[in-house]
Amino acid sequence: MKRISVIICMMSVLMFFPSFLFAWDGYDHNTGNYIEIENIDSLVPGNDVEIYDYSDESYHVVYIISVDRNGALILEVFDYTTGDYRTFEMMTGELPQKRT
Repeated sequence: MKRISVIICMMSVLMFFPSFLFAWDGYDHNTGNYIEIENIDSLVPGNDVEIYDYSDESYHVVYIISVDRNGALILEVFDYTTGDYRTFEMMTGELPQKRT
């Protein structure tokens, strides 16, 4: 019975919060390493987004300067943690679908 309750609870969380299932990988042209973005709903210029940077294995907050959707999706950002401007090429040419 306990196992069924846990399964129902997990299904409820996944059904009502599907954005937790998405993490989006990208390549950092400045460091030559990969990054990961979890909050895909905030990928618009002027927003701050938290990324995971595999080059130093830590989280960084970046400010999105521009989003270029021609061909590969390119993000130009300013990294508050390092004080550097960075360029990310995301693994797909389109943003994942937002929740409705």
